[in-house]
Amino acid sequence: MKEILKKFKNQKIAVIGDLILDKYIYGEVDRISPEAPVPIVRVIKEKYVPGGAANVAANISTLGGNPFLFGIVGNDQYKEILLRETAEMNIATSGIFTDSNKTTIRKTRVIGLNQQLLRIDHENTNYIETQQEEIFIKKLKEIKNLSAIIVSDYAKGTITKQLMTKLIKYSKEYNILMIVDPKPKHKEWYSGSSLITPNKKETQEMSGIIIETKDDFIRAGEILVNKFSSDVIITAGADGMYVFTKSNRPIHLETQAKEVYDVSGAGDTVIATLTLALSCGADINNAATLANQAAGIKVSKTGTAPIFLEELEKEVQENK
Repeated sequence: MKEILKKFKNQKIAVIGDLILDKYIYGEVDRISPEAPVPIVRVIKEKYVPGGAANVAANISTLGGNPFLFGIVGNDQYKEILLRETAEMNIATSGIFTDSNKTTIRKTRVIGLNQQLLRIDHENTNYIETQQEEIFIKKLKEIKNLSAIIVSDYAKGTITKQLMTKLIKYSKEYNILMIVDPKPKHKEWYSGSSLITPNKKETQEMSGIIIETKDDFIRAGEILVNKFSSDVIITAGADGMYVFTKSNRPIHLETQAKEVYDVSGAGDTVIATLTLALSCGADINNAATLANQAAGIKVSKTGTAPIFLEELEKEVQENK
């Protein structure tokens, strides 16, 4: 595991998907509004962090990799904030393009009493146009010695059927690993990817299996392996992870979380760690083990937040 982690710094990873600017408003709550039965939050601080595909790229960066981020932003003030936050995390942003017909996607979370009280979303989920798909592919081909492609699909309009077809064709033509964080809405588009990483809810929707037991996880995972003709890792929260391949028996990894404060962005951390590990030559079981440990670190943090290579190295050392 330690040898794999040492190789993270040499990996070039393209992250393509829906870019989100996460805003957190932290405050104190000590009374209820006289106007309606809702808490009054007295704001103490606010912060912005990269979310969605940008959070995947942030995790690639803090784990030592070299991320190239592709996506769409609106022609608004929030674009500048998102570009500033990504640049500060050493993320290559030449693949981010402005679309004046869209708004920069934002999720605003209000935090009080040590918990999330409210989330407000601003988004335009219209699909990108054909010329934008072509620009993505052109810019992708400019990256030399690319290790892997991550598709971070939040169903906000960046990932289209045509773009997925082009990405899968490109990854196969140049033998580049392609890993997809899917959305059931687009389940017909992912066949031929190297690896799919749905969570429990997404697995239920895509497989048609209501998951209540370990056997249900296994049945659902096997259905998805056959459906997508790819490996599948189901992230199951408190139930850990289930690893499925086309040739081996399923493997269940127990959760590594010690304390769970916030699961926001845990899937982004998982796919970033998986991709880096697989790019370094790890087999899927070792890669999943590392990603499971990374998830355990992430959920102990509040808000959308990446994990750092030093944290994962320490976790590996303690669990050897």
